Amino acid sequence: MKMIATSQRGELAKRKYKDESQIGDIRTPFQHDKDRIIHSTAFRRLQYKTQVYAIHEGDLYRTRLSHSLEVAQIARGIAYHLAADPDLAEAISLAHDLGHAPFGHTGEEKLRGLLKQFNIPFDHNVQSYRIVTDLEERYTEFKGLNLTHATLEGILRHCTFFDPEEDILASVHSELEDEVSAFWRHRQPIIEAQIVNIADPIAYATHDLEDALEVGLLGWAEFKTLVKDHGIAFVDDIIRNDLRKATEGYRQANKETKEEIVTKMRNRTLSRLLINKLILETVAQTKRNLDELHSSGQVIHAAIRHSPTATVALHVPLENQLRDLVKGILFNHVYREPRVMIMMQKAERILDTLFNTFMKAPEALPRRTQAKLTPYYQLDRAQRDGEAGKRLLARVVGDYISGMTDKYAMDTYQLLTQAYEKTL
Repeated sequence: MKMIATSQRGELAKRKYKDESQIGDIRTPFQHDKDRIIHSTAFRRLQYKTQVYAIHEGDLYRTRLSHSLEVAQIARGIAYHLAADPDLAEAISLAHDLGHAPFGHTGEEKLRGLLKQFNIPFDHNVQSYRIVTDLEERYTEFKGLNLTHATLEGILRHCTFFDPEEDILASVHSELEDEVSAFWRHRQPIIEAQIVNIADPIAYATHDLEDALEVGLLGWAEFKTLVKDHGIAFVDDIIRNDLRKATEGYRQANKETKEEIVTKMRNRTLSRLLINKLILETVAQTKRNLDELHSSGQVIHAAIRHSPTATVALHVPLENQLRDLVKGILFNHVYREPRVMIMMQKAERILDTLFNTFMKAPEALPRRTQAKLTPYYQLDRAQRDGEAGKRLLARVVGDYISGMTDKYAMDTYQLLTQAYEKTL
């Protein structure tokens, strides 16, 4: 298959601001993007943001950071197979969750509800875009990270079968509509963005399952029964064949090993086998889709963009099985398991307290955050209490809270609610 050379598509490699730092740099534009994302404050914060299990509950569970790295590795693998640009796929992967609020999807839903009363939409894709174009403060020459058009498109148009693009478009702030409209000029996003869009559910479906089996939120016998009941044939086939052989082989080669170690290896091997199967099936189906487009070179790029459906995809029956794994098993038996739900109830209470406290007393915000409230403080008291004033304040408070890690949010909540908690 001919190289789908995204790095040669000039417009996609352009940046908003002229960047003198790239002169003489041997890195490609997308390698440059990847490095900027990795060095950003927002990326480091992902280490202490919830994926499924709150970070203080244990040391071995996946966080937003480990998830982003795993998505990046899966996306690079698919990109290599499809002769797409692996550096661009990796850059999009590393940035795709930067805008998530603390405490996972529960935190996002809670913050969305808190901001909605001030007519401020909240979506983690749009927030990721705002972080890399405006909120991240790292360079003296410009706001944000000054990423390429291609990486920005991949961030904005990141979606899976659980979060359609219509929801993203509905959450674009009115002041951003003209700026981001260019990213939706084409029916479909670039192929590297499509790769990340499928690498994401592959990563969280398999790794959340591994964590759930590891911590005991899902028993092995119960899991196998659920797989059969939901007709998830590709998982059932792997369990009965490749996984059984691998586990028995490990047990025979390590006869002195305790059964709990064998169980750990079984869970990890299952995750690896599922990922490998889904990557290979994605590549095979995508190649079939590319062949149907009957194009090559720059023409294939245009054909991918104008296709009525995504080119990077799983065979429909297998995609449906992956959906059932997430919706039928993980959602009902892991994400809504009582112990997980208790932490999510705590998360809602924490964010509610933080938001309402700072809305009533913005003077309690850190000075660096208060510096962003200059337009608000320039209003008189009546204007501050009016709709426009409250909206200005809510935007800054929302940005501040969405950038918090789980740990920082819990520490701040403790500081605000415990009388004997020292502030100095």
